Amino acid sequence: MMVKNYERKHYFVVSAILLVVFSPLIIWLFPYLLQRVLFDMSATETAWMIETPKITYRFFMIAWLFLLIGSVASYFFYKFKILIVMGCLIIAVGIMYIGIKPVTVLNSAGFIFHDSPFDEEIKYSWEDVEKVYLIIDDETNEQSIEFHYKDKETFVITNKSDVLKLTPMIQHIKNTYGFSFTRKE
Repeated sequence: MMVKNYERKHYFVVSAILLVVFSPLIIWLFPYLLQRVLFDMSATETAWMIETPKITYRFFMIAWLFLLIGSVASYFFYKFKILIVMGCLIIAVGIMYIGIKPVTVLNSAGFIFHDSPFDEEIKYSWEDVEKVYLIIDDETNEQSIEFHYKDKETFVITNKSDVLKLTPMIQHIKNTYGFSFTRKE
């Protein structure tokens, strides 16, 4: 009679439970921190604002699901545990790599827009800015900054902390690059 060792299978159950417990870190915090490390580590350009779009979080959620599926499937298919775990890990890392690409960065050199992992990266320098408006809603007292580029594209920042942080920086560089910065009613 052959005795099965069920304790080794518990490692996969524990890993599945840990993935569920740490899912907020994997899905929301990890892409946020990873993009800040990637785009704020440049020696020549300091990132003033880094915006992580919703699509990035969706890609990380799909990657997390693959990690969870690999952990649970390893429990049921114990003979193929290494193959299942490694396969799901490689797929998850690939999805995370694709998902980390969408980003909006505002730095001392200008703007970087990457709306989708499969779209081209769009760059604007500060010289491409035609005018900037500070918009203050009189009823709610909410502030936003609206950038107008020479090719007629616009970009709006609505996050309150970003607006407060960027306003003095824009005031400082507007004369250097020759664009207007006024309040829009």
